[in-house]
Amino acid sequence: LCEKISWSTTVEDIAPETPGQACCCCCCSICWFMLIILMIPAGFIEVTRLNFGLAKNGVSGVVDLESPMSEGRYYLGFWSAAILFPNTLQTIEFSEEKPEEGVQHLSVLRGRDRDGKRIYLDVSVQYLLSKNKVGAIYQDMLTFYEDIYISELRDELSKACNYFAIADAWENYTNVVSIMQSACETALTRYHATCWGLQLWGIRLESKYESALIRTQVRKQAQRTEQNRKLHTVVRAQTEVLLASYRRNKTVIEAQGEADRYLIDEDAKAKAEKKWMDAQAQAIEIVKNAVKIKNETEMTAEQLIKYQKLVMLSNKSDTNFIVKGTSSLDVSTAREIKQLAQGSLSGSDSLAVGEK
Repeated sequence: LCEKISWSTTVEDIAPETPGQACCCCCCSICWFMLIILMIPAGFIEVTRLNFGLAKNGVSGVVDLESPMSEGRYYLGFWSAAILFPNTLQTIEFSEEKPEEGVQHLSVLRGRDRDGKRIYLDVSVQYLLSKNKVGAIYQDMLTFYEDIYISELRDELSKACNYFAIADAWENYTNVVSIMQSACETALTRYHATCWGLQLWGIRLESKYESALIRTQVRKQAQRTEQNRKLHTVVRAQTEVLLASYRRNKTVIEAQGEADRYLIDEDAKAKAEKKWMDAQAQAIEIVKNAVKIKNETEMTAEQLIKYQKLVMLSNKSDTNFIVKGTSSLDVSTAREIKQLAQGSLSGSDSLAVGEK
């Protein structure tokens, strides 16, 4: 019957026949068209790049915990919505100072150290949510997870203060921060979050303890200053010893160098004098072989010595001669003898002097 109706029905059968029916049909069509235009865009849900999301049915209130959504646009229908969780670092700060925008203003963290002293700490904690765990977070804490994190962190960090003395915050800061970091990880891991970092940036005590602690630290610093001054004196003394050793070595090296220079100088002079004497001997030998007296007779030793004297005197223009003989010489004859000795006379003049 249905198939018969669907195949046999025509537009004329369903078209309005009266003006009233036409008006009613037009109004219904417009309403349905407007409803469709509004419903389709309303069915899209956007998850920004700074969030994760869980799909929630607006009619039944059921939340899809198994399929968390990352960045993008999703068509879930106009009856659905998205529950958003941040995927960036979130900060929890315990301090009396006003924090930056987006961070809750919480009171300072109170606790007691290992010795029972009341302490006040300024602490900042950064935590991070994981996409795979946002379903478990919503199942356990709905959207009030940060309030639970604050409560757990305050409890765990206060307990962690019992594991160190407050003086360690100045003397062994790294160890104190490590203890606090472990407490932060314990508190947040239990509730599906990751403790990304912790900063301990402020410590205060009750006035009487703080004054005593300051005095103790000042004395310790004064003691370290004296120790460093003593070390400075020792190092300076060692440096002076090294400088004295270097100066002594310098004196020894300079003296050794001067001695070596003197030996080299004297050795050079001795060698030069030896070479000069060798040259003189060679010159005498050459003269002895070259100069002959009558009948090619070589000069005797006495004659050779006289020859050398005359050669030396020949280079002296102002030399005075003393002539020894049995007869007296006049001035002109003595001058001629001097010229002959200096080689300024030759030929007949030298023979005339020789005859005299």
